[in-house]
Amino acid sequence: YEHLRLTKRANDGELAKVTIVDMRAELKAGNKSVLSAKLQETLLETVRRGEQAIILLNRRGFSRFVLCRDCGEAIMCPHCAVALVYHNAGKALRCHYCGFSASIPDECPSCRSRKIKYFGTGTQKAEEAIQALGEEISVLRMDQDSTARKFAYEEILRDFASGKYNVLLGTQMVAKGHDIA
Repeated sequence: YEHLRLTKRANDGELAKVTIVDMRAELKAGNKSVLSAKLQETLLETVRRGEQAIILLNRRGFSRFVLCRDCGEAIMCPHCAVALVYHNAGKALRCHYCGFSASIPDECPSCRSRKIKYFGTGTQKAEEAIQALGEEISVLRMDQDSTARKFAYEEILRDFASGKYNVLLGTQMVAKGHDIA
């Protein structure tokens, strides 16, 4: 094996600047959003300059897992033994491996506690948080859920390229080297 390091973009442009933010520190500082203060500020500055932003969040759904606060059990897929993901659209729990779907339980299947909580962030929750930053932001989500319709993928990219939306949020679909001029 040989380690190859990418030091510039294919078009000779600079690589994107990366900033790592400790979300635990954000929470301690009073920021309860799923977006760091730096990301919120940068998004607003980008939009106010008339530019667009693409945000990659490789997690579909609204919340990554549902957990009982009393016994600590996550609600699992009975077929795949992975945590079910909460999807706000349809208000259901879904397995991203086999497609199993279940309604949200009123109580924990293990201990019967009613202290069911949602944890983690998916593209649906991030979309809501980005839209809540202000009226000047128009966000478009591109993930497996939003591209299920025929030609939806092309429509989303066309709408973003036209300038109708200034933020494109999505899973790995948005990281495929789109040439949006």
